[in-house]
Amino acid sequence: MTYLSEFIGSLIFLLGGYAYMCNVNLKKTLVGKLNYIELAVAWSLAVGFGLAVAVILGGPAYLNPGVVFGNLILGNVSAGDAALYILMEFLAAGAAVIICMVFFWDSFKATPEGDKRGIFSAYPVSKNYALNIIQEILATFLFLFLVLGTITAPGTDAFRIGVVGFAAVLILSLTLNSTGFSMNAMRSFFSSIWFAVMPIPNKGAKVDWAYQLIVNLIASSIGGILAVVAVHYLFTAPAA
Repeated sequence: MTYLSEFIGSLIFLLGGYAYMCNVNLKKTLVGKLNYIELAVAWSLAVGFGLAVAVILGGPAYLNPGVVFGNLILGNVSAGDAALYILMEFLAAGAAVIICMVFFWDSFKATPEGDKRGIFSAYPVSKNYALNIIQEILATFLFLFLVLGTITAPGTDAFRIGVVGFAAVLILSLTLNSTGFSMNAMRSFFSSIWFAVMPIPNKGAKVDWAYQLIVNLIASSIGGILAVVAVHYLFTAPAA
């Protein structure tokens, strides 16, 4: 059930965000054009609900490869368990892409123009690798520090984790999101793999694998690892 909770929580998180992106980027939907406040709320709800459900189901609610790597480095999970959590996140990304492909098949077919890769992964407004790497690390660290700090606090429950997850995404989206940061390799890199292999109509531009690898996988994972380590030593490590 622990591993299943990671899959279900990740699926809720990704599917909620991707479905909204499909609605605002494709034709023949009922939502229409992008509203940024609406987008921020949609992603915030998806993340918060995914975290809450994963906790309710008894899982650690990692929902992020960077968090898994951080806990592996600290010795909180074994290599085998870490691999299974990563696998659950990867499968959840695939399930989210496939479900969106099924539900929005006619919408993809009706939208020959445009770049569809951005529905399932984050890309910058202006590509600047040095700056994008720093932004990705900082954004991921700030988000996960807020969430993980809450999870480790006494009296933690699913409701509080969900609320903090919602608030953290909303705050970062409305105040700091100048580059379309991902904050999660599952949200972008894993989904890009599925996007590349699935027969989605009218995909448009190909996946920018260099950006996905350097920024959305490596940089976001570094931010996640730093957040896990910081929370461990600030809140859970015994005093010297």
